Amino acid sequence: MPFAFRIGDTHLTQAGEEVAILGRTDIRGYECLECSDGKYRYDRSDSSSDAGRCTGSNHDYSYPHNFVRPFAPINKPTEDFL
Repeated sequence: MPFAFRIGDTHLTQAGEEVAILGRTDIRGYECLECSDGKYRYDRSDSSSDAGRCTGSNHDYSYPHNFVRPFAPINKPTEDFL
């Protein structure tokens, strides 16, 4: 199963904040995104059920720092592409 997120993309949280994905941890089945707001969010290689949910948050996806669903990057053009 492919990951739901790409490193380098920016996503909105349910609270309306823009957060960049900086990296990913590598413990199989428990992979997490390392994000610019200092939080970690699930992006598991073997399941998409928790994708974008902050670690330690409720499974009902109610935490405001979880990524907005459906997932869609909001990347902005950089000077390299202008």
